[in-house]
Amino acid sequence: MNAPGGQAHDVIVLGAGIVGAATAYFLARKRFRVLLVEGEAPAWGASGRNPGFQWLHTRKAGIQMALGLAGRRLADELREELDDFEMRPSGGMIYFTDERQLPLFRAFVAERRAAGLPMELIDGKSAREHCPILSEKVLGASWNPLDAHQNTAKLVDALVAAAKRQGAELRSNCRIARLAIEGQRCVGVVTAGGETIPAGKVILAAGAWSPKLLEPLGMALPISAMRLQVVETEPAPFRFEPLLYGPTAVKQYAYIRELPDYSDEGAWHPIERQFPGLEFLELAAQKKDGRIRLGCPMDFPGLDDRPTVAGIALTLAVLAENLPAIRDLAIERVYAGLLPETPDALPVLDPTPGIEGLIINAGHVFGNLAGPLSGKMIAQHLSGETTDFDLAQFRLDRPALRVNRESHGRW
Repeated sequence: MNAPGGQAHDVIVLGAGIVGAATAYFLARKRFRVLLVEGEAPAWGASGRNPGFQWLHTRKAGIQMALGLAGRRLADELREELDDFEMRPSGGMIYFTDERQLPLFRAFVAERRAAGLPMELIDGKSAREHCPILSEKVLGASWNPLDAHQNTAKLVDALVAAAKRQGAELRSNCRIARLAIEGQRCVGVVTAGGETIPAGKVILAAGAWSPKLLEPLGMALPISAMRLQVVETEPAPFRFEPLLYGPTAVKQYAYIRELPDYSDEGAWHPIERQFPGLEFLELAAQKKDGRIRLGCPMDFPGLDDRPTVAGIALTLAVLAENLPAIRDLAIERVYAGLLPETPDALPVLDPTPGIEGLIINAGHVFGNLAGPLSGKMIAQHLSGETTDFDLAQFRLDRPALRVNRESHGRW
């Protein structure tokens, strides 16, 4: 491909997280001349700070689930194409400890099977066979064999390396001040140092930071920065394979709250009430190196990615109760990432958002599944190919982005 006017790059991709790196990779495979620009380093933001879940377990029936399943299939392909990113198809479960939740979990598993997942409801004994570190208080769990681990930071590195092998360029530590606009056309970007970098097209894939670049143009991108805090332990002397969600997780999903057997009883841990302003998504996962990641308290402090005393206290109090084997492990680090959330939990994939030459690929609240697939579809679109999904349903002007959601049950 050739950029207009003899420019060095056909496409500039802004943001070297999982979405931007995948976009650069798939474009470079199609022989576009790509410049991938990152304000810090690849995977510096949410992609390098999430627990590494390829989590189909709770994707909503319909387009969310269809995207998730397609993304999961693509992950299997990337596992064969790229450098190792520690993908392990280990399955996942949501465990519960309150017998009052059993009717809800029966209804949930039935709904999940109807939505296309090979889900099972297992008892406490079977749950501990899958994951021996679970407390004896665990009475049962939903089990999905399709959930999988990945090291998202390593996946980003692998995508960047593969893109570079196909001719793409990477500029790290290159902060962008603004989009370069001439009339109603985006013709490149302007760096914080005042350099203008021209290109035929610019793809905005900067996650939670994307809205800031559109605001000066009078364009509103409805992405909220959800802060997720994580505790990481030393390598444990034991292993467990499944991805784990706990009983406090179910209240975060609107369609679960709408099931007739839902009740707040059992979906809230008593200690959560001591931390107003935080929403808790109880989860744990063990990395290939044995370290365990625990989370995730969630709040909305803007672009502040620092962990808090309250968030870490809540995480440790709840998880140490349900996973007693972790209590004596040393904590090596705590951190937080900013997850880009849209009102309908679907990304914005819009090749024509109102400025010619500008493409949006942002808002991936489930980026470990949908991020690489989104990059693939943007590359398909720019190549004139049929995209895996109709991009019209992900446009910036879709009605669902104008709907306000309640604070709980957001997904």
